[in-house]
Amino acid sequence: MDKVAPAVAVRIMVARYASRVAKYLSRRVIVSLVLLLLLAPSLVNRAASPWRRLSVQTEAGINDLPSTNGVLRIACFNIAHGRGTADSNWDGGSADQRRDRLRKIAETLIDLDADVVILNEVDFDSSWSHSVNQAEFLAEKAGYRYRAEQRNIDARLLAWKWKFGNAILSRVPIENARVVPFPGYSSWETMFAGKKRGLCCDLRVGKERVCVVASHLCHRSENVRARSAIAICDSVQQSSFATILAGDMNSSPPGFPHSLSDANGRNAMAIYDESGLFRRSTNSESSIDSMTFPAHAPTRVIDWILIPKHWRYRSYQTVPTDLSDHRAVVADIGLSRDSESHSTERDGSSTGSGR
Repeated sequence: MDKVAPAVAVRIMVARYASRVAKYLSRRVIVSLVLLLLLAPSLVNRAASPWRRLSVQTEAGINDLPSTNGVLRIACFNIAHGRGTADSNWDGGSADQRRDRLRKIAETLIDLDADVVILNEVDFDSSWSHSVNQAEFLAEKAGYRYRAEQRNIDARLLAWKWKFGNAILSRVPIENARVVPFPGYSSWETMFAGKKRGLCCDLRVGKERVCVVASHLCHRSENVRARSAIAICDSVQQSSFATILAGDMNSSPPGFPHSLSDANGRNAMAIYDESGLFRRSTNSESSIDSMTFPAHAPTRVIDWILIPKHWRYRSYQTVPTDLSDHRAVVADIGLSRDSESHSTERDGSSTGSGR
């Protein structure tokens, strides 16, 4: 009996230990299954995001082409997710308040009367803006038959969704659209949410073909902005068409207020200048009237419309607004090398003083 007792005791200890391990593993399995169920929508969303990154919409049955009389009017506007001048995207008001603000933005676009509009920080399906596709809403209300949507962020966590990026609204046909890859700020952010990219559209303007690039550069790093600017220049050099670049660059040229450089002395706007591909509206420090951010009392110019080096501006101006924390920018651009920069007339109307 004395020899049997220790063996029984060992078996009892082993059984108890095995029971504890089984309970521990069962809890781990349950927790893992719960986490998997909670994260499954996010994982499926990220897996499907590359196929939703770009879309182009055209009204059916369009045969007529608008006449631009050799002048193309371009506008760019960071609409700040439709939140107005609130600091947080969650503080933009109720669904009705946001929809009313979008109607006012559409009225602004109608007043600008641009042939092509570049929009930044556009929500396509985000919880904080009540899942309204803002590009679709603005295109419909402002009368744009063609639009391209490009998602920078495409993320989901449980019932919350964040899907937003750039959009191009156009009165002239979009014949081709593609995404311009930018470097990411964070590999983890890129993996689980996305990153900023550019949207490039080839437009048919009468007999001309023009490429328009919508850009929203990183707001956290001039190094990322500089590398993104290099990516844009590389893409433009591969295009067969003259290219217009517009949007929120989050960068000011050297000598301008709040201009920054990275550790290598690079500045995104300087890279555009030095590329020889673009012309900008002014080569000297801007006046307060041409600054774009923040909208209520601007101290810097970070929203730009850049045109091919051999083209000329007919006019260029910023538009004060309380509908976003950015001011809109609008320019009339001559489509030929012979366009005079001092002319401001298009169809008998003026959009502002040329520079």
